[in-house]
Amino acid sequence: MSNNNLECKYLEAGAKSSAVVLDPSLSTSNDQTVYLYHQQRDQIIEYRRDIVEAKLRALNGDEQKEAESLQQSYQQARASFTPRGAAAESIPEHAPPPKASASSSSGDDDSDDDIGLIDDSDLLDTDEDDDED
Repeated sequence: MSNNNLECKYLEAGAKSSAVVLDPSLSTSNDQTVYLYHQQRDQIIEYRRDIVEAKLRALNGDEQKEAESLQQSYQQARASFTPRGAAAESIPEHAPPPKASASSSSGDDDSDDDIGLIDDSDLLDTDEDDDED
């Protein structure tokens, strides 16, 4: 990812004011919200777009000097950030194959019993037992 796409701004929010980074490539999957890296909190936070955009301004001279370190801090936070909803996207459509249990590795091949299969020998009709009566 290129730092050229990153927008460094200042969020005017009273005691919570801070330099922020807006990464247009980081989507919230919701047109009404936006992710911003908040320098004071050192984390990426989801904000309501209609509220936060009115409180953003360009960095002034002194703040602009810190833009490179701000972008580096953002990159570090981004490396460990998982966007909301990303966990659901990573769920596979199919379950992984079952792992072999320790009991099936004992040498006996009773694996058919585990899934309800029966031996062909169980199907044989033994009339010998019935004739002895």
